[in-house]
Amino acid sequence: MPELPEVETLRIQLNQYLLGLTIRKVEILKVKSFKGEGKQVIGAKIVRVQRFGKMLVLVLDSNFSLVIHLKLTGQLIYRGERQPAKIEVVDPMLFTLPNKHTRVIVYFTSGDKLFFNDMRIFGWMKIVKSQISNLKSQNLSLKLKISDVNDLVENLGPEPFAIDGKEFYRIIHESSRPIKIVLMDQEKISGVGNIYANDALFLSGIHPKTPASNLSSDEAIKLHKNLVKILKDAIRWRGASEQHFRDALGQMGEVQKHFYVYQKDGENCPNGCGEKIERMKLGGRGTFFCPKCQKYSN
Repeated sequence: MPELPEVETLRIQLNQYLLGLTIRKVEILKVKSFKGEGKQVIGAKIVRVQRFGKMLVLVLDSNFSLVIHLKLTGQLIYRGERQPAKIEVVDPMLFTLPNKHTRVIVYFTSGDKLFFNDMRIFGWMKIVKSQISNLKSQNLSLKLKISDVNDLVENLGPEPFAIDGKEFYRIIHESSRPIKIVLMDQEKISGVGNIYANDALFLSGIHPKTPASNLSSDEAIKLHKNLVKILKDAIRWRGASEQHFRDALGQMGEVQKHFYVYQKDGENCPNGCGEKIERMKLGGRGTFFCPKCQKYSN
């Protein structure tokens, strides 16, 4: 599933490619993938692309916004006048668009297009009523007024970027669950998924099963620092594309070239301690760690 760095990569790119474009038509190829009436956004102009956790919002100059959740396999691919002359697309499925996994196409009056692809069909695009204030300000404020989406936004915990180490410690210290599970709980800390939880815990020397409440203040502050580092690096590398994620141009991100322990089971520990990375299941997710550098103590 695309995590904070992947969705932030799309936000940055789509702000570059879509701002000021006016929607001409919304073609819905899979009804399950689109909630609302496409005609509600025809003629609306995109004024901002915002991110809430793992959700993207195309903010329009109307009473509606378009909310997007990629879930497991969603992709947002832009094609149009603003794309670079040379694009390195290695995925054959993206050589021609639309393809068999394209669920929704947004057409713009300029001739540009935005393709929403989703192999597993868990993701969605949803039109919601919205109220925008300070439209001309850099501090644009957006309020989503549809209850099911608003609830998702309101229940999100703070992102690692939005808090300091002390606040991070306060949040995780409330739970006795394994620290990795707490990191991935979107109501505690939003935007963090399996990849970055694994690698941040490794850099911090913390076993994934350690009860969150057992971490000292110093350990929590170190973990927060490493989590922020990992996420910032991942955004710089345009996300992880070891599976389905592609950026807005259909190109692969490069985080998978820099994994510390994620998907590295059986390989030597990056710290050079002589142990090999092990894999276990925790909370139903593959979990990777070094048994020597991340000793377990409950």
